[in-house]
Amino acid sequence: MSIRNITVISIITVLVLPTSFIFYWKYTHRYIPSPPRPVVDVIVKPGWNLRQIAEDWKAKGLIKSEQEFFYYLGTPPSTSAPGIAPVVDWQFLVTSTLKELLVGKPGGVSYEGYLLPETHTVYVDGGLEAIAYKFFHQLDKSITPEMRAEIIRQGKSFFEILTMASIVEKEASGADMAMVADIFWRRYERNWALQSCATVNYITGKSTPAVSAVDRAIDSPYNTYKYPGLPPGPISNPSLKAIIATIYPTKNDNWYFMSDTDGKTHFAKTLDEHNVNVAKYLR
Repeated sequence: MSIRNITVISIITVLVLPTSFIFYWKYTHRYIPSPPRPVVDVIVKPGWNLRQIAEDWKAKGLIKSEQEFFYYLGTPPSTSAPGIAPVVDWQFLVTSTLKELLVGKPGGVSYEGYLLPETHTVYVDGGLEAIAYKFFHQLDKSITPEMRAEIIRQGKSFFEILTMASIVEKEASGADMAMVADIFWRRYERNWALQSCATVNYITGKSTPAVSAVDRAIDSPYNTYKYPGLPPGPISNPSLKAIIATIYPTKNDNWYFMSDTDGKTHFAKTLDEHNVNVAKYLR
């Protein structure tokens, strides 16, 4: 082979090999997009309390433990311990219009009631604060200026409305909610005991339509058989429908009501009529 040919081959080799290496490197190190962040639908069902929400979110892998959840949102009461306020200070609440909805809320109670029932799609690794904020924000958007003005006109705080709505949510359904809300408000205005089985069940963790005499005697400020007026705070996270029914109750002349085993509400004007309903539908 002539020197000239050898020289040509050498030049080609010098030019081709680096270029081939570059293409090979780019091919083997080509950009591979990261897998998408996993998402999950997170739910708060109407009437769920913080304990139920914590259990569901832990099962979905959204929180490491129920203790973490209670650290951020507060601990509900039980038969053996009072409720505990959240440790975390939700600074974003102070700078948003949601602060209007916190008027009347004591610092020592949890954020029970403020997670408006809804379904949101969230990142699994998004963190508890980001997830809870979606529910807080949904509540803020859902309470219209007209509703806020009506609450002020009635001389109530939103916290009172939310607390009453949380009881109405557990005691009635559908169109009956507004009827039941009116009965409870009239009892409240007269400083009567609300006598809500749902408030006692909130303490005991039970879900019975009628509570026992032993449970009715539990010494807790959430026991509305023992103490008149509203409990210290909400007993559930009420639906928007329950909140609206509580703001705009349907006037009626009943003083008593009860739900049968099928969930149907039976109203009564007198205690005697109510006792007949109890005997007929629950015994």
